[in-house]
Amino acid sequence: MSYFDNLVKEAAGRSQGSSMSISLIDSVMAFGYQAYLTITQRFISSEERKKADYHSRLALRSRGRVLRSPNTLLKLQASRNARHGRLLNADSPDNFSNGRFRLVRQLITTVSEQIDETIHSELLTGAVSCARALKLENRDFMHGENTSSKDRDLARRSLWYLYSVEVPHSLRRGISPALDHDWIDHAPPQACNEADWFSLQCLYAIVVSSAAKMLYNQRALRQSVAEREQKLETAYALLEGWRSHLPAPLLDIHKHDMHRILDDHQTRHIALAIFRQYHEAIFLIYFPWTGTQSDGRVSETCRRKSMQLCVTSAQVVLAIANQILCLDILDSKFLDLISVSICMTFLDVATSAAAHKSISYLSMGCGIFGRLNLLDNEVPLADVLELTRTAQQIKGR
Repeated sequence: MSYFDNLVKEAAGRSQGSSMSISLIDSVMAFGYQAYLTITQRFISSEERKKADYHSRLALRSRGRVLRSPNTLLKLQASRNARHGRLLNADSPDNFSNGRFRLVRQLITTVSEQIDETIHSELLTGAVSCARALKLENRDFMHGENTSSKDRDLARRSLWYLYSVEVPHSLRRGISPALDHDWIDHAPPQACNEADWFSLQCLYAIVVSSAAKMLYNQRALRQSVAEREQKLETAYALLEGWRSHLPAPLLDIHKHDMHRILDDHQTRHIALAIFRQYHEAIFLIYFPWTGTQSDGRVSETCRRKSMQLCVTSAQVVLAIANQILCLDILDSKFLDLISVSICMTFLDVATSAAAHKSISYLSMGCGIFGRLNLLDNEVPLADVLELTRTAQQIKGR
């Protein structure tokens, strides 16, 4: 019997289930609803979405209790594979008693990402604090006398799961990650097959963390022009190395044509998430070296290359966003990436005499935000329209 089955049975046998049991059940219900809405191939009614939102907010109400819970060994984790959305079995009584707080925390963290950015950050901070208190970065800690091999594996995977979530989240917000892979003395999980999404997410987090450290810490900012350009090449090679490990259909995420991927409803959601991550990484590596602020820091040749790579990524992002449903954009957190892509495209118009093609991509941006605006989503449609008018005036001179 799975951990969750045991927990439901335990809670059902009491007149009032324990508070943590109820929190876990609420979290699993919310996770299940979110997963269902993501993978279903039929029309989702507004009533169904309201029900999913209700369960998500219900789960988040317990976050204070979860964050104040004792630090326990990370014996359980919420999901081994994002596609399957299943809980790992934990048959031993010791797992059942000690894993609860951490499992609830991971599930609520997953749910919170869909609902509230502030709550999500709060829960990630709590999870990192818990992992550090338990010294899970230290392999020796996990090889204690009373620790089984199964417990060690679950603890190791839980730490790397947390790393794969926290690092991209922090860099996306423009802050340094709390976890550093150089301080973790055990390797991330190895891929068990070509579509092992967990392993790919761990590798991605290592790549973007390495790129950020090579280019943007204080030592990196004091590098010579030649050293910096070498680091840029290395960072890009790491990213392309990660892309080369993706399943065959995803190898073309840097191109305009993704019909093969988008037509596969089983992997559509995670494929769009990986697509977003790849282009976010391009901007992370190259965008700071595209404008006049890079004068004296990189050569003109490097600046032009950085600009071209960012413009190409921006055009691909807008082209793909123009092909998919509004709900795909919202569920995959595309909005910020689309906004950056529009700004990048406008910069190309403003600084390049041969950027007439970019006007059409700005028009795509207007269309994308126009569709979202019809659904009453708060998007900067007026700003995009103004940028497009300004771009047309620049090219009409």
